[in-house]
Amino acid sequence: MMNRRTLIQTLIAAVAQRLAAAPAAAHARSKRLVLVTIGGIRRQESFSEKGIVNVPRLFNDLLPQSLFYPYTVNEGVTSHFNSIASILTGVWQHVDDWGSEKPAHPTMFHYLKAGRPADPNDCWVVTSNKQLTANISPGINVILAKQLLIEAVERIIMGQSSRKTLEREQLLQEMKAVLETDYERIGWGVPATSTFQDPAVKKTFVDALAGFIHGPTAPVSGDELTLTVGMEVLKRLAPAMLMMNFSDVEVAHSGSYSLHLGGIRRSDMLCHKLWQFIQASPELKENTTLLIMNEFGRDPDGSSTNGFFNHRTDTETCRMAWSMVLGPAIRKPQVVERVVRQIDFAPSMGSWMGFEAVKAAGAHLPEIVG
Repeated sequence: MMNRRTLIQTLIAAVAQRLAAAPAAAHARSKRLVLVTIGGIRRQESFSEKGIVNVPRLFNDLLPQSLFYPYTVNEGVTSHFNSIASILTGVWQHVDDWGSEKPAHPTMFHYLKAGRPADPNDCWVVTSNKQLTANISPGINVILAKQLLIEAVERIIMGQSSRKTLEREQLLQEMKAVLETDYERIGWGVPATSTFQDPAVKKTFVDALAGFIHGPTAPVSGDELTLTVGMEVLKRLAPAMLMMNFSDVEVAHSGSYSLHLGGIRRSDMLCHKLWQFIQASPELKENTTLLIMNEFGRDPDGSSTNGFFNHRTDTETCRMAWSMVLGPAIRKPQVVERVVRQIDFAPSMGSWMGFEAVKAAGAHLPEIVG
């Protein structure tokens, strides 16, 4: 019998293959960008003498071959949607923290789509963070698989469904109903009309989520599911730009330090696995840049906001993040000790990709090819 992980990987591969409207080889020589953002991690739990135990792969394996900016400052709103919107636009954003508003400036997805032939599979966001709704950038594919399951559970519990109990088959039927009629309301965005109109595609995706219900008791984390989906999108669709968000570290909001550390270590493992996947692919290896960015730190120990629980304070502990670039966009591997800004990456990566982020306020980083 298939275990949960095998089932999910098999079914997601089938979905991604079915979604492929054009051969991946169509953009085989194009430059590609994979952006990974990670929810709040303090320096003391990561790139510090005591913290590197939590990021052994990032520190020992990836850093030596990367362009590493250990002092990447977040000068904006230290919330997830605003931080990621600032990274994508190159302008500090101050909109609704929960994704109900669009960024006030064009994103890298906007600029990319404006300068390339229209292809509905060129731009993807795959995330387990419910704050990253389709409003992060119009006209792109945004997939929140975990949120579909949560929505189905909430409908049954709140009496908003004809299904009254959380029995497995009833939950599966509720997920089907949400996917059929309401997936956009829960944050998904699918601009290509053919993408989710095929009943077989919908059923296959729901079956993949049903693996969580019918499989063994040991769960697969939201970040692991995000990586699995993201790698299948890369392999089957070869988009020009894919953004993934890892948010297991945000269990810190529940007050569990040990689970927060577990989320950091999982992010470390998944980033390493993603880079290995890119390097093992002849199609991706030579033209794909991986940009890994910590969104912000967390509040200092002893603060009125409970330290690692949150990311609200105007402190260096909260505002100072780090960034790592691997692949053909870098001139050479090196550690850059000067302070850079998160908004500097949109114009820098845009220059490498071949578009100008004309409204970005950030500066081009000279260590990135442009």
